[in-house]
Amino acid sequence: MNVLVLHGPTVAFRQNLSEVDRRLAERARSLGHVLRTVQSNHEGALIDALWEQRDWAHGVLLNPGPLALSSHVLREAVAAGKVPVVEVLTVGAKEPGGLRKKSLLREVCAARVSGDGPETYLAGLERLLALGGGKKSLGRGATSAAAAPASAAASVAARKPVAPARPPPPEPARVPAPRAAEQGKTLGRERPVSREAPGRLTRAEVRARIADRLAGRMTPGALATWARSQWVALQQGAPVESGQRELLDEVLQVLFLAVQPRGALGDDQLVEWMTALE
Repeated sequence: MNVLVLHGPTVAFRQNLSEVDRRLAERARSLGHVLRTVQSNHEGALIDALWEQRDWAHGVLLNPGPLALSSHVLREAVAAGKVPVVEVLTVGAKEPGGLRKKSLLREVCAARVSGDGPETYLAGLERLLALGGGKKSLGRGATSAAAAPASAAASVAARKPVAPARPPPPEPARVPAPRAAEQGKTLGRERPVSREAPGRLTRAEVRARIADRLAGRMTPGALATWARSQWVALQQGAPVESGQRELLDEVLQVLFLAVQPRGALGDDQLVEWMTALE
């Protein structure tokens, strides 16, 4: 997969882009993907890069910087593209969700991640790869090599006489569902199971985890580990509370990036996120 990374105006003022690019390149190389990086303080240069790399890139990782709040032209360029774009917003821990809600790009990007430092870019790369399933035909509508023979075989099969239908195989034995007490166990503690939607991540569940962290029943590392596992499951289509996928996506990212020094959250900021989840 070919990934174009775009850093917008003043992004270099807030972080070490050499470190960001190095870690992104190492991660991409380990997965067999190729990166090209462009950094510019000029809106037109970013738009030119989107156009010039349109036949090479299978996906774009874009940190628009302050252009997220003002550039209608960049928004139109992203909307006109034919490959998925993941918006990276490197906001501080004291800015929960503000820039994301105001970004002009939020409706034209395939996804977005927010946080602070290189970890945010790495999370954005993971999100971009998840959107394409690691295929190099991402966004191109190309037929994979495996799909072509299957289509040909289907065409030949369509011309053959239809064989008599076979009786359906016996239904597999059903495995008993785990007991409610087992479903409710998390990190060695008994937690009541939701009666409304078992197995579905809710705002109440995330609030409960943050409350455990504030009360000292959960360490910062344990909370981050749990948040990351839930975020990965969410990217894979796990069910969540109706209408809350975007909010839960954002707060899980903030929680698992909080173990990084620049993304650390104080108690007052955790309380703010609990309020946002009400």
